[in-house]
Amino acid sequence: MAKQKISWKQHFIELIVVIIGISIAFTLEGWSDSKKERKLEQNYLNSIKSDLEKDRTDLQLIYDSTNTVLRYVGEVFYFIGTNAPLESYKFHHATSGYLATHFYPKNGTYTSMVNSGDLNLIQDFELRADLSDLYNVEYKELERADRVVQNLSDNHIQPYIISNIEFTRDKSENGILDDAPLKTKKAFNLLGSYYNLLSGRQMAYQKMIAKCDSLIVRIENLK
Repeated sequence: MAKQKISWKQHFIELIVVIIGISIAFTLEGWSDSKKERKLEQNYLNSIKSDLEKDRTDLQLIYDSTNTVLRYVGEVFYFIGTNAPLESYKFHHATSGYLATHFYPKNGTYTSMVNSGDLNLIQDFELRADLSDLYNVEYKELERADRVVQNLSDNHIQPYIISNIEFTRDKSENGILDDAPLKTKKAFNLLGSYYNLLSGRQMAYQKMIAKCDSLIVRIENLK
């Protein structure tokens, strides 16, 4: 029986076809994976943007309310310095030393990305670095500033006011019965420290508001 002649050319062509097919399959799979990653990246960025917008709103609200607190404390010093009559002091003047609110960042998305190892999905290296700096450094510095203010307020000013200030029993009068406790050296030092700490914190809040605005714009520009 005659041996069948092997067509090496045909085998070579078939091998090339197989290789091309495998390459196309890998390319399509890689393209599909890349597309999924980009979609996941965009979802993460949208969520971070939403978190930053909430943070920005909260920071602005606290900044504005703190300006009101600073005005109240400033008025106390003015009343003392000008020997203003007792009727000048209102309820909020005595309680202003513990009215300041504090910031709690919305960091769920960023924390989730770190814990899942998905942070590298953000392709923009500088954006990724700035987000890390915001959540790991700047927000923590702001938290420390808040804790200092809160410690002074909760552990020193509020107990002093509650123990020494007698408020008018008629709510419509909205005042205090004696301004002497606000004129002591201790009260002056406590409120003075509080005023200075809040003023310094305001600068940090302004910086964070600007940082959030910048990051929000950068994320929007990536779309």
